[in-house]
Amino acid sequence: MSNCISAIVLAAGCSSRMGDQNKLLLKFHNKTMVSHVIDQLVASRVSNIIVVTGNDFDAVTKSIKQKVEFTHNIDYNKGLSSSLKAGISALPKAANGVMFCLADMPYITSQHYNLLLESFEPDKIIVPTSNGKIGNPLIFSKKHFNAFKDLSGDRGARILLRKYPNDVLKTDLGTDSIFNDIDTPEVYQDIMDKL
Repeated sequence: MSNCISAIVLAAGCSSRMGDQNKLLLKFHNKTMVSHVIDQLVASRVSNIIVVTGNDFDAVTKSIKQKVEFTHNIDYNKGLSSSLKAGISALPKAANGVMFCLADMPYITSQHYNLLLESFEPDKIIVPTSNGKIGNPLIFSKKHFNAFKDLSGDRGARILLRKYPNDVLKTDLGTDSIFNDIDTPEVYQDIMDKL
């Protein structure tokens, strides 16, 4: 692929709705959830993978055996925006774009990631949809990197979709995987019961 698109895996959160457990360290197909997500990215055509750590950074880092880069967000308790900024600051200079991936969305496959990567256009924001609804992950071109400096608190990158509506390019992936995150013990147990 001629474009250099970095994947940033957001793995810094406190997973407070999961209770005492860090959801990223729960087992999913005999790996930790975060490691399973990274497996799909390794099998995709991303140029490199950067994992943003924060809460439980030592355990999260040790659970990942794949070849990735790590950047630690010391301000992870200030919300999602701090992890987005940490990821942007760790990008290689050659990056034409960045794909923000959530470490608690294990149903997104390498094929899904590749479809989004194939949709990449310079100066655009690539947004996955299914049945007209927007999901994750989002890809931002280099044009938008500086816009992340203005984010604060627990607001994610979606606010930039409203700020740059003419740059948004929707790609229908036709799958609910782009919505399915694992946030609570009940959701996780339901998944385990089905495996």
